[in-house]
Amino acid sequence: MAKNLVILGAGESGTGAALLGKAKGYSVFVSDKGVVADKYKSILAGEEIEFEEGKHDEARILNADLIIKSPGIPEKNDLIKAIRKKGH
Repeated sequence: MAKNLVILGAGESGTGAALLGKAKGYSVFVSDKGVVADKYKSILAGEEIEFEEGKHDEARILNADLIIKSPGIPEKNDLIKAIRKKGH
């Protein structure tokens, strides 16, 4: 089973996926290139789920065992292209 889970996007669906991943035993990291809403920051911090905002730590993301992206991130995004190239 994959253990390192990265969620791209910290909105409602990304935060929900992070909570589910943690409940299923994954080590979860959430990355959002934009600003994370305070309510989602609070949820993630309360569950001790590590997250970043305003950037993507590409090396960390590409080393994940499993990556879940927000549907709002287009496939033509450079990071998504790098992820696909790696086989995720």
